[in-house]
Amino acid sequence: MDDLFRGDPERNEHGGRAMKKEEYLNIMEEQIRCKQARAEVREELSSHIEDQTEAYVSEGIAFEEAERMAVMDMGDPVETGNEMDRIHRPKMDWKSIAAIIGISLTIFVLQYVLRRNEPSTDGAWIPGGDPKYLMINLIGWGVMIAVCYLDYTRIGKYAPQLMTAGCMGILIAGIFSSRVNGYNYFVFVGISISVKMLLLLCVPLYGAILYRYRGQGYRAICRGIFWMLPSLLVGCLYGGIPVSLIVGVTYMVILTVAIYKNWFVVSKKLTLVVLWAVNLIMPLLGGFYIMSQGAAYQKARFQTVLHPYSTEASYQVMTLRKLLAGSRMIGTKAGFLTDAHEMVETGSYVLGMICAYYGMIIAAVLALGIAMLFLRFFRKSIKQKNQLGMIMGTGVSVVFLVELLLYILANAGWLPGVSYCPFMGSGGSGMIVTYILLGILLSVYRHENVAVEIKIKKRMYALRRNPEGEEI
Repeated sequence: MDDLFRGDPERNEHGGRAMKKEEYLNIMEEQIRCKQARAEVREELSSHIEDQTEAYVSEGIAFEEAERMAVMDMGDPVETGNEMDRIHRPKMDWKSIAAIIGISLTIFVLQYVLRRNEPSTDGAWIPGGDPKYLMINLIGWGVMIAVCYLDYTRIGKYAPQLMTAGCMGILIAGIFSSRVNGYNYFVFVGISISVKMLLLLCVPLYGAILYRYRGQGYRAICRGIFWMLPSLLVGCLYGGIPVSLIVGVTYMVILTVAIYKNWFVVSKKLTLVVLWAVNLIMPLLGGFYIMSQGAAYQKARFQTVLHPYSTEASYQVMTLRKLLAGSRMIGTKAGFLTDAHEMVETGSYVLGMICAYYGMIIAAVLALGIAMLFLRFFRKSIKQKNQLGMIMGTGVSVVFLVELLLYILANAGWLPGVSYCPFMGSGGSGMIVTYILLGILLSVYRHENVAVEIKIKKRMYALRRNPEGEEI
């Protein structure tokens, strides 16, 4: 980019007269179509002009002449503005959008074919193959694109207020919720929405809240832990233990990334060791409590986690293992239909169904494709120059990766219960929440060369050093 700042005065069409800095910047700024980028580009070029002016003044040239020469060195303002317009403009991640649509359509078609070829008496044993889910996908794609066009920094600017309002809204929605297909805590607003699935929307908000505490010390860590509690408590209150676990793990990863990136004036190594030690001890205490004071079904589920292939595994897990036993590399296993009809919650075991009906290779390729998409989002997010975009995108990518990992383990019969997986769920609310989060990821990438760091309390924190001597 430095080449843009070295122009030939003789080729400058405005070089016939002395042009002041503000006039030059005004002409340059008019060429930039993205209003959001204008202020940042203007500030950047103004800084270059000032630096060059100081250099000329140090050589003994008068200030006004030095500034005129520095402005002429910048080259033609129209050409410079056009180049800045080319660089600083929103861009769509069409490859990721195509991959998202391709994966969602592939999973729908696989379930639709399975539903048509192996129907049950009521025709509803593979809910994800119902044509209405194609319509939900179409709506989801529209929601995703709409969120993508929104400026994610606006979300970050009001993250604490949105987090507070969101948790209160989920709490109130849970009070007035009802049962749908045997499951609790659904609210109806045109479609049935699972209250606990809304917790996933708190993940990017949490990252944006941590962003506000950059440059602070251990108080910021305490505040970060405090902001985890409302959404996790609401999730546990409404029975969303698996979702709360996913969100909690993601919160810890986000906080770890923020500490690792030297956002806070703390001892990085000591803080990370203490945080993760506490988070490893708490599950052990929870397991001890379940085994000593928990209900019988809770003990059985915990035993399944400790001994995934024990004979004490839950009926659901044992039935899933029976379904998967003898699966072929390609093609349907013998006795598939009989075993499949013994399954409960078949909509939550889509990957297992695909494995047993289409073969292990198809299921593995499908899982690998989803994993590669989420890893691509993670790599793009962690490399973002804008720190707000980095932390929000990383959080969403991590929550998807954690969901996928737990879903694969559950569908392989290694974990009790079920967890939601993007694209493979049969619930409309989960699909819409997924597309909202994907829209945020796409927005982070779309505004990569446009978004500016938001100001906290009308100022940015000054550059400081943490106790280990590293700049933050």
